[in-house]
Amino acid sequence: MQSDSHTLAGGTEDTTDDTADAAVTLRDWGMSGSRGPVFSDIDLTVESGALAIIRGAAGSGKTSLLLSIAGRMRVDSGEGHVFDLDIRKQARAVRETVSIGHVAGLTDLENDFTVAQHIAERLIMLQPWYKPWVSKKSLREVIDLIRSTFDTATEVIDRLPSDTFTTSDAKSADFLVDADGDTFVSDLSELQKFLLEFGLATLAQKPIVVVDNIDFLREREDRARAWAALLIYQELRRDRHPRRPLTLIVTCEDSSEIDLAFAQLKTEVRPTSVTELNLTP
Repeated sequence: MQSDSHTLAGGTEDTTDDTADAAVTLRDWGMSGSRGPVFSDIDLTVESGALAIIRGAAGSGKTSLLLSIAGRMRVDSGEGHVFDLDIRKQARAVRETVSIGHVAGLTDLENDFTVAQHIAERLIMLQPWYKPWVSKKSLREVIDLIRSTFDTATEVIDRLPSDTFTTSDAKSADFLVDADGDTFVSDLSELQKFLLEFGLATLAQKPIVVVDNIDFLREREDRARAWAALLIYQELRRDRHPRRPLTLIVTCEDSSEIDLAFAQLKTEVRPTSVTELNLTP
């Protein structure tokens, strides 16, 4: 059996219990498998534009919970909504609303593809079926947008105290080391792959992106940089589209690195709220 607790973190305040503007609401949400409950009795409310952290040890059901929110796995009990969509009854519409930034085995990249080829493939998937190609102009526009995002992130890093993140941190995370995106995935670091997966997920401009198991990044510094990148991108999205803020839902075993990211970015990022959900076996 699994239990959960719901708290706020990151210095934000819960100003209302009204779920009318919530991006995700779950009540008594549960899933069972052949060996018993995968997770059960989950209550969760995530505001639009918020960051939600689902934390739990390996085997606690956090990946399954994340995929159920995204309309990718069926649950056995409870009520769940993504905005006004009933997750259990409108799973297809939910999948069109929620992008997946990283889930092992689902978003894996092809090592023999270049960054540009991955971007082109994702753009084709977002186009009508009768247009199975992407123009060089469209591809360049997307690459330029991603590079611009990294440049802006670098500017944010530059404004931080000298003893925190450095400009080289931002530049080392830039997987577009050439203007045409000709770098092969096999030449990328794990952090760069993570950022590429997340970048591909954001191309559809969906209002929710879910990211699983940020702990797969082995180095503590990389995990902190990954959290910082998510927060900075969320802020950039808010600045560019204030009426369409990005909601992030991220799973992890240990979220201590986000405290480091928040401490260093506290004047630069402002998610609507930060919600923590703790899963226990």
